[in-house]
Amino acid sequence: MSRLPNFIYIGPDKAGSSWLHEILIRHPEVYLTPAKDLYYFDRYYDRGTEWYAEQFKDATPAHRIVGEVCQDYLFDKQAPGRIAQTLPEAPRMMVSLRDPVERAWSSWLYARKHGIMSPDFGQALREEPSLLEHGRYASGLDRFSEHFARDLFHVAVFDDLAADP
Repeated sequence: MSRLPNFIYIGPDKAGSSWLHEILIRHPEVYLTPAKDLYYFDRYYDRGTEWYAEQFKDATPAHRIVGEVCQDYLFDKQAPGRIAQTLPEAPRMMVSLRDPVERAWSSWLYARKHGIMSPDFGQALREEPSLLEHGRYASGLDRFSEHFARDLFHVAVFDDLAADP
C-alpha cells in the first residue's frame, strides 16, 4: 500500500496555499500530490482509503514528508474525525491565517473573476456565507483540537509568509 500523509495543510483558502504547494513540491524530501486540493476528507471521502492512498503511490523512502495541501478541511465539520480515523499516526497540520476581511475580499475577487459570485461584494457577502465563515479560524481549529494535540499544528501568518517566504 502507498504511504499515507504525515502532513496536511488544512486551510484556509486565499492565505497562501497555492504558494505553499508550489514551494514544498520542489523540495527533494517532500512528496505532495501533484494536484493541489484533493478534497478527500470533505468532498470525496466516499472514494475510500485505497483511492486516497493511491494519490501518494509515487512517494519514496527519500520523502520524509508526505502530504497534501487542501484549503477546505479547516471548515468541514467531518474532516477532523475522518482524518483521525484514516490516519491513525496523526499528521502534522498547517494553517496560514490571513486578515479575515482581506481573505474574504480575495476569495470574492477570485470567484467574481470566474463568474461564480455576484459582482457586488456586499451582495456576495449576503448570498455566500462561506466568505465570512472561512474567516472564523478559531471555530475550525477548535474542531481539529478535539481530535489532535495542539503541538501537531503549525500556525503561520500570511503577512509573515508574504514578507519573508
